[in-house]
Amino acid sequence: MRTVRILALLAIFACDSLSAADIVEERVQFATGSSGAVIEGKLSGDTIKDYLLRAKSGQQIRIALETSNDANYFNLMQGNDPAAIHIGSNAGNHYEGVLPADGDYRIRVYLMRSAARRDEAANFRLSVSIGDAELAQLQPTADYADGLAGGPDYWAVANVAAGDTLNVRAGAGTANPVVGGLANGDRVRNLGCTMVGTSRWCRIEAGDEQRFSGWVNGHYLVESAPPGADGRQASGVVPCSTAAGQPTGSCAFRVSRGENGTASVWITLPTGGERYLDFREGRPVGTDPGLDLSFERSGDLTLIRIGGVERYEIPDALLFGG
Repeated sequence: MRTVRILALLAIFACDSLSAADIVEERVQFATGSSGAVIEGKLSGDTIKDYLLRAKSGQQIRIALETSNDANYFNLMQGNDPAAIHIGSNAGNHYEGVLPADGDYRIRVYLMRSAARRDEAANFRLSVSIGDAELAQLQPTADYADGLAGGPDYWAVANVAAGDTLNVRAGAGTANPVVGGLANGDRVRNLGCTMVGTSRWCRIEAGDEQRFSGWVNGHYLVESAPPGADGRQASGVVPCSTAAGQPTGSCAFRVSRGENGTASVWITLPTGGERYLDFREGRPVGTDPGLDLSFERSGDLTLIRIGGVERYEIPDALLFGG
């Protein structure tokens, strides 16, 4: 094990630009005759733990994180590539997929920036296993079955490019005909998922009076409350600019509201993925680790800058409802 002191500049992890992050690296070793390992550990504040393991192309990996802190997540990366295969704060603390190449993979365990700033701690249990992908495809596992089997009852559509829709297909896989389309923020019932090659496909039911069902790529689904269950979930668009010199445009968002201006906001980026914003009492207190955040108030708007480049206008109604 070794501790590396670095400036956390990655757009999808780590900490505040004004401070450095402690990244502790540890190589995962499976016991002889075993294809998995369970790691118990603890995090506090800005400390990040990276677990490295070597795997081969086509192997299937399963990762699960159990934790005492709801702000504790893991990301999965291929080597040192900052573009994560799985981002826990968006997709949850379970992952199953087929690895794309031979080499090292990095499981990064961290606290969200707002929790790190409060110097919170987390006791966690990380389970990792690697198996034969061909066998897994012959005996597919519904890694997110219905709500009674551990997965969510409902999904929300996310990460679809601005102005585009998510294809709903008659069967699992792109070879099947399109039977409908969904937009970011649409909520659908979860009817179970399975692996098709390297992708997770989920059967869903959508619509209100005229319901239809079909299959969508699970990359574009995140856990959600039922449609109309409360006023805590919402989606829409906000004024934004995500590149230097770019005029103000519109970006889709989704929000999960708590009490008194506490909210988690995800803004869809034109280049793909989402930007995360954490609010407490109506004030932004954090964003994706590794990026600096500044803001000012203008009337009933919070004007936010991230990384000195991105700009977002967040109205109070988005955070408080109404």
